[in-house]
Formats: sequence, C-alpha cells, structure tokens
Amino acid sequence: MYDCSQNDRAELESIQEKILERIRELREYDLPIREDTVLESYYALNAQIQNCILNDYTFSPITMGVILGIGVTIGLSYYLRIWKKRKKSD
Repeated sequence: MYDCSQNDRAELESIQEKILERIRELREYDLPIREDTVLESYYALNAQIQNCILNDYTFSPITMGVILGIGVTIGLSYYLRIWKKRKKSD
C-alpha cells in the first residue's frame, strides 16, 4: 500500500519509467506481458500514486482566497455590466 506524500509526482515519474523498462525487457526476451507479476505490481503502485495526486485536497488558505476572490470579481463585473445596460436603457 502506497502512502501519499509530497513526492508523489516524482514517484509517479519513477514508477512509469520502471514500467517502460520492464515492458522493454519482457519484449526483448519474448516473455508474455500479461502474465508478469512484477509489471502488475508496478501498475498497481502507479494507480495508487495517481489516486494520491488526483485526491490531493491540501489547498492552502491563500490559494482558496485567491480562487474565491477571482470568482467574486467575475460575478461583480457581470452584475455591473448588466446594471449599466439597464440604466442606459431607462
């Protein structure tokens, strides 16, 4: 079982390189890829690391503030545009 950490992206690169190396090795010796347990374990580890990256909810408060600020700014700009158009038409 893989424990998520700060180095998930580096670990993902590493395991993907190992997968490619293993596939090349199996093809070189004409061994069946589907029956290789080492490759299967690499793929399982790859899936766990990808899951860690996809489910990373460690947003800092600053990041959340910036995202919220941008959302509020966009909403207010549209509201002011509509308000100005209504004011001109009256």
